[in-house]
Amino acid sequence: MKKIGLLLLITCQAWAQTNEPSALFIRYFSGPNQQLEIKHDTLWVYWYEAADKQNPLEFRDTSAVDLRQIADVKIIKGRNLEGKKGIGIQIYPKMNPVEKRYSHTIEIDAQKLSQTNTASVTQKLQGQAAGVTIGNDNSPGGGTMVRIRGIGSINANSPLYVVDGVPLQGNINSINPNDIASVQVLKDPSQTALYGVRGANGVIVINTNKGQEQKWDFTQSTVLPLTLWSWGSMSAEMQKTKAAKRIISWLKGK
Repeated sequence: MKKIGLLLLITCQAWAQTNEPSALFIRYFSGPNQQLEIKHDTLWVYWYEAADKQNPLEFRDTSAVDLRQIADVKIIKGRNLEGKKGIGIQIYPKMNPVEKRYSHTIEIDAQKLSQTNTASVTQKLQGQAAGVTIGNDNSPGGGTMVRIRGIGSINANSPLYVVDGVPLQGNINSINPNDIASVQVLKDPSQTALYGVRGANGVIVINTNKGQEQKWDFTQSTVLPLTLWSWGSMSAEMQKTKAAKRIISWLKGK
């Protein structure tokens, strides 16, 4: 793990000398790998597993953050739905006050969700949020289609799901509806821009009772941050090598 800290130091020094950031790699040799890469004033964050080493184009999750749009960065701690401890780099975007005034967020609390007697999260959302259409996607097995009206084209894909600050990798219906504290539907570009192309079709933010309690008011002075999480042993290495602090130090100095 000393190699990680050394690589971080060398890379940061190179950036300071050239003022032309190229790439920063953080590799965890035990378990999943994490890679941070900066190109053209944009922070690209690639998450992938050890099995993907031979095929690096198949990333599990990809985010793009415009460095010029970062207002603040913080380190937070929490637990995921499996109970694993984690450390997260929380990135807050800048927001135009005029855009903030017109931002539109649909919020559904647990009481409203409990009015629908169904075991499916998507079915509980049916009829609860204006402009959100839920139906069958006509695929084998009868999958569920979720679309947010006014975003994307007629052939738009499903929205991005974010659970307790973490983009969901699996099926939204794998979440127990009884664990949901609230749901927020984001449609405004000023709210979804931080998620890059993944948020182009809208973002559905789910806060659970098990996750870290967070609530954002998009009409006030706070905005939804993007949280880059590391869990389990990877989280321990992030703290041991102070990798998160080094990344934040560089971002704040950008």
